[in-house]
Amino acid sequence: MRRPCVAFPWTALLLAVGGSGTGACGKSAAPPGPTEGQTAAAVGAPDGFSSPVGDSSTAIPAPAGAGVPTVPPGPEPPPRSGCVGTVAKRIPESPDPLGGAFPLDEALKDLPGDGPALAATLDTSAGRLRCTLDMQAAPLTVANFVGLARGLRPWWDPCRGAWVREPLYDGTSFFRLQPGFVAQAGCPIGDGTGGPGYAVPDELRPELRHDAAGILSMASLGPDTAGSQFFVTLAPALELDRQHTVFGRCGPAETLARLDEAARDGTAVRIRRVTFERFGE
Repeated sequence: MRRPCVAFPWTALLLAVGGSGTGACGKSAAPPGPTEGQTAAAVGAPDGFSSPVGDSSTAIPAPAGAGVPTVPPGPEPPPRSGCVGTVAKRIPESPDPLGGAFPLDEALKDLPGDGPALAATLDTSAGRLRCTLDMQAAPLTVANFVGLARGLRPWWDPCRGAWVREPLYDGTSFFRLQPGFVAQAGCPIGDGTGGPGYAVPDELRPELRHDAAGILSMASLGPDTAGSQFFVTLAPALELDRQHTVFGRCGPAETLARLDEAARDGTAVRIRRVTFERFGE
């Protein structure tokens, strides 16, 4: 069975010493063919946004708004891949500063807009993904994702060997691009073997399914082992239902198609920046 798992060979050791794991799987779970070190495709952003491919029966609304969302100006974050000049310290050497607790209201603090809904924009080298996040069904997962993306939630930097508060996803890559299946990202090292140094409980809802392209979900090995790695489906993948926390829905269809094309071509895709906004009435 295909599974968007997290390649952490050290998880059992981390659990044994009293920490929280972030998922594990064998290296064989990686997609065929190398993706690290390749040149990202120079693909422009789409002209507008539409609903994701397929008619999903999930309760998550399609990404709202038309036109390309505003991404704050500023220098593009440098690519992050591997630990230059040092060995990755994958096992935290001190406890999570927050003890595993990070509330949703802290993650949403000072976000633009005042609507009841929340959207994430992933500005990637394959175009922009706009994802509606489900705060009601998966509040812990959304809080963790937003907090890591905004640099509000501390995470263990395996290259510096320290807990840091800075955006985790900016400059990282989709290290796993499997055509007709998923685009997976969220590893601070860049090869699928890294995580934030703690685990997030599952928030499984039977009505939220991987029944279309554009479903945003957490990668893990088993129950309650998710951390920072996430994936976006590139096609329906019902075999993943009730195993991974679904916490959003992404579009437009054009960007999802470009991710799938990159997977088929072996082209690397990098996340430049992740931003958020409140919307709706």
